[in-house]
Amino acid sequence: MSSASVKKVASNKTGKRHQPYDSSKRSKVHSEHTTPSTSSSLAAETPSTKSTPLRSARPTKHLHTIRELAEKTIRKHYPYFTPRNDWEVLYLSDVPYSGSEAGLYEQLDNHLALDIQETGSYEEVVERATKDLDELLDMTGLKPNPGDSQVFVEPLPGSEYSIRLFPGNAANQDYCLDFVLTSTGEPVNSPFKFDLFTLPNPDAPVGSAPIMRMCPLEHSFGIPQHKIEPGEEKFLLHDGQHCLLRRPGHRDVRFKVPVRRRPKPEASPADADVLHFPEYID
Repeated sequence: MSSASVKKVASNKTGKRHQPYDSSKRSKVHSEHTTPSTSSSLAAETPSTKSTPLRSARPTKHLHTIRELAEKTIRKHYPYFTPRNDWEVLYLSDVPYSGSEAGLYEQLDNHLALDIQETGSYEEVVERATKDLDELLDMTGLKPNPGDSQVFVEPLPGSEYSIRLFPGNAANQDYCLDFVLTSTGEPVNSPFKFDLFTLPNPDAPVGSAPIMRMCPLEHSFGIPQHKIEPGEEKFLLHDGQHCLLRRPGHRDVRFKVPVRRRPKPEASPADADVLHFPEYID
């Protein structure tokens, strides 16, 4: 799970867009001055593509709060620091800082004071941050935690690695693929030479998508291979896609991405006579 996932969401909460892949279109609730970004380090982080607020009747996938992801980011990048309030949790999940510990406290105090000046009170600023942090999101690209549902792992023949499929945003039918070490389940970035293709749906009579060679999701956002954080590489697929993995010296591997069941929409009554032809024929 990468910190850029938090930064993408939190940057909307704090009013800045640090990433070219910021697409969640959230309302801006924090002031512009609270999120200065002059560091290029964010470009090296791993993105998540989409997020949507919690909705009813969604699959039983573990959903993440911004707080959960923000606290993990802070533990990784600022292990010496314990946030004093929720505003600091949200701020540090978004704003890069590389100075001293004393300088971090000074920066936080200065920007919090500015935000209070614009908002009206300390309580209101912290309450707003708490509300943002506790929002549930259905995100694409976050690596799964042990025990998460709808995660599937299949070992690759003649290899010490496995293919793992894990769900993304359900509304967009996103599914992700990565590679893990079979013995430990640890995710790894491109552990061998390969090509991954999506194939036309053999069950589609017409209009099926052509064969496409897939690249890591990070490449789509301008992140080169060598800057992808270890274990964060992923490939974006979709429910029901047919795929082929080609490795030099090995037989091709084919598989189909799982399809999440959805409630059938209620058909609106048609003011017409309906003819029933067979759906499938031999």
